[in-house]
Amino acid sequence: MKPPLRVLVCVGVLTGLAAGRLAAQGRPLSAVGQQDLNFGTLIPGVPVTISRFDPASAGQFEIRGARAAEVQINLTLPAYLTGGPGALLPLEFASVDGGIATDRTVGGTQSFDPRLPVTVILPGNGKAYVYLGGTVRPATDQAIGPYAATITLTVSYTGN
Repeated sequence: MKPPLRVLVCVGVLTGLAAGRLAAQGRPLSAVGQQDLNFGTLIPGVPVTISRFDPASAGQFEIRGARAAEVQINLTLPAYLTGGPGALLPLEFASVDGGIATDRTVGGTQSFDPRLPVTVILPGNGKAYVYLGGTVRPATDQAIGPYAATITLTVSYTGN
């Protein structure tokens, strides 16, 4: 029996970038990674899916901007997690793997396809939360060790 893959933090860095920082009513726009998308320990040949609803493992971002301002959100998603020398672990995102909430309630998220830009109007407090799930598909001969990749969220005011 092969030992399990150790995936300590699969998506090691969630970063947020904001464009048009002072465009809407003088309030800066920011996006901050709050929690990594974490697949935990994997078994070779056994795919693992993390739901955007999983509070312990889903990736999480917080967006802050002007109240009632329209913003566009873009995620840059990798196709693979990288491990030791030349080791790649396929990473997939489905049309329901993204979620946006205007409060911290992950269960009340509005679904979106994280592979496509999405536009949202910030609520009265100027905050929105983005949740991200995904799937990894380790091969039966997947190299053992930690794997990681970077997901970047870019948010910008639309001017509407």
